[in-house]
Amino acid sequence: MAKIYTSQSWWQFPMIRITLALITGLLLGKYVVVPYGLIGTVFISSSLLWLLNRRGRLFVFFKRRWMTGLSVQLLFICAGIMLYKQNIPAAIPISNKVVLLEKPVKKANSYQALAAMHQTKLLIYFNAQTLMDSLDESVEIQLLKKPVTIESVTNPGGFNFKQYAASQQIFHQVYLTKKDYRIISQYPLSITGSLLQKAKDYVLKTLHQYISNNRERSVAEALLIGYKAHLDKTLMNAYSNTGVIHIIAISGLHLGMIYSLLLLLFKPIARFRQLRVIRTFCILVFLWGFALLTGAGASVLRAAVMFSFLLLGEQQNRPHHQLNSLAGSGFCMLIFKPVFLWDIGFQLSYAAVLGILFFARPIEKSLYLKNKFLQVSWQMCSITLAAQILTLPLLLYYFHSFPNLFLIANWIAVPVSGLILYLLIGLLLVAPFSFIAVPLGLCINWLLLQLNQLIEKTASLPFALTEYIQINIWQMLLIFVCLILLYQWLLHKNKIFFLMAAASLLITLGIHMIDCLHYSHQKKIIIYHTPKHSAMDIMEGLGHQFIGDSSIVFNPVLMNQAVKPGRTLYRTGKSIQPVSVALRKPFIISSNKVVLVTGPQLPFPDLATVPNVDLIIITGSSPIPMDAIAKYFPASLLVFDSSTPLWKIQKWKKEAERLHLRHYSVPEKGAFEYNL
Repeated sequence: MAKIYTSQSWWQFPMIRITLALITGLLLGKYVVVPYGLIGTVFISSSLLWLLNRRGRLFVFFKRRWMTGLSVQLLFICAGIMLYKQNIPAAIPISNKVVLLEKPVKKANSYQALAAMHQTKLLIYFNAQTLMDSLDESVEIQLLKKPVTIESVTNPGGFNFKQYAASQQIFHQVYLTKKDYRIISQYPLSITGSLLQKAKDYVLKTLHQYISNNRERSVAEALLIGYKAHLDKTLMNAYSNTGVIHIIAISGLHLGMIYSLLLLLFKPIARFRQLRVIRTFCILVFLWGFALLTGAGASVLRAAVMFSFLLLGEQQNRPHHQLNSLAGSGFCMLIFKPVFLWDIGFQLSYAAVLGILFFARPIEKSLYLKNKFLQVSWQMCSITLAAQILTLPLLLYYFHSFPNLFLIANWIAVPVSGLILYLLIGLLLVAPFSFIAVPLGLCINWLLLQLNQLIEKTASLPFALTEYIQINIWQMLLIFVCLILLYQWLLHKNKIFFLMAAASLLITLGIHMIDCLHYSHQKKIIIYHTPKHSAMDIMEGLGHQFIGDSSIVFNPVLMNQAVKPGRTLYRTGKSIQPVSVALRKPFIISSNKVVLVTGPQLPFPDLATVPNVDLIIITGSSPIPMDAIAKYFPASLLVFDSSTPLWKIQKWKKEAERLHLRHYSVPEKGAFEYNL
């Protein structure tokens, strides 16, 4: 057995094998309809095969050990399928009694809170005039208004909120005024929940007391406990564009810093064998307390489980392998919550750690430096580069952009954020002593100000970000294959791996060229869903021309959320002057279609003098000559854009239906696309 274990490295990683089997089962459960009868047959057959092999003679067991391995793999595949099926509710019940899972958080025009409703969750929006003092976590309320199914009003290629909410077991939402609900009772919080709530309140109160600037305080809240209610969206966009968003999105990096600090603090106790159990217990309590305090996101849970494995293995004096521990943490998380597999944070976290484990050392050894400072700096750069290698395909697939200055930004921001994190922990400890806390708060405020300014200036550089990158899932998988093959080539110096990597890269580029060729013939107009604003793109070939409110162009958050995803999807990132589409205000004229655009600055022309109109886009709240439209252009389509108030759209829709005119409401149905 020992010979097999050492000669075949695959035997050293049992957690990797069973985790891959579990992931296979989860994927089959989601994308393939597997009958329960087949699952039961395979499960029973695999169990019998495993038992028969285990009860056989020793030499037979080793001779047929592949059968034992196969049976175990099949068992975990079946377990993965069943786990996924059990995790998805067959029916989505609606109840009029719900329990708040959190204290309502202030938004732009309302308060938002999550509530438990049977086996699912309900998203509640409270009117801004509602008394929030009476609403807190664990309060049970009776709804006097029926929740509605979440509908996704999206733009092309944009964020699908309905799909995201479903992954969090949220299927319904409701907007409540004072008259739409009644408080029934207040459930007492559990001891753990009560302690966590008190700790969270203490942290927020302390930061509010000693950090004066709102923007800097919001970053401190996000960096320390992952509280993002006050975080400025423009600042978040700057952090994202420079590749350092992980600093303010609580991740394994933060828990790693906390873990390193705890190891240092408890180092004197480690010398005494009798106190090692106490040391391990204390570190685990602090780690899991911090993980729960920050909301227990996928990346934080991954780090907490992995560090727990390392600590317990050290306590038992058992050898451990980092890959095995990483796979073990993934296995535990997927057993606890199978939908984590489709969580972007989960995928990025594991990809980053795998990249560090595989590539950090080779990159570091590729450059020899004598200077100690340069050595430490290069080591940090090596870790950053390694983490970026395996997250690159995921970043391109999900976010369609790449931060070109990520290396420089991380080289400065990561150590500074680490220092700030340690200072914030110190601030919490000395908060009762104002003569120490006040100067410490000023120091933290100054550091956060410098960090924010650095990130914003870096993000404002014209070459800071490469945008409009569109790849499909097959291209993403091919890039992963290319990276793995390149790693094998560097490891074994076998040119076959290099040729296979080059082939996968060429296939990826070939798919991109075919896509560009396909979209080079397009000619369309898109009216985007941009609340209280008017925005549309004329797309011709691989370029666009924007028509709408100039304020949107200077609003990076709204551009990223509404406009840029559509341009990315249709490969029209370049701004052009259309060739075959003429803009003659208020008309957009192509070879086949005529579009009339009206609004406050573009009044309706005399329709009796217009030869033909296929589409009428209505912006703003100017009066509409419905009778004239019905008389001259009864076959035309009316499109109401997002700059029009919803109550006025409802009024116009009734009038259009009376005259048998077709209509489309962008605020209610999402962006409108029309081929020219």
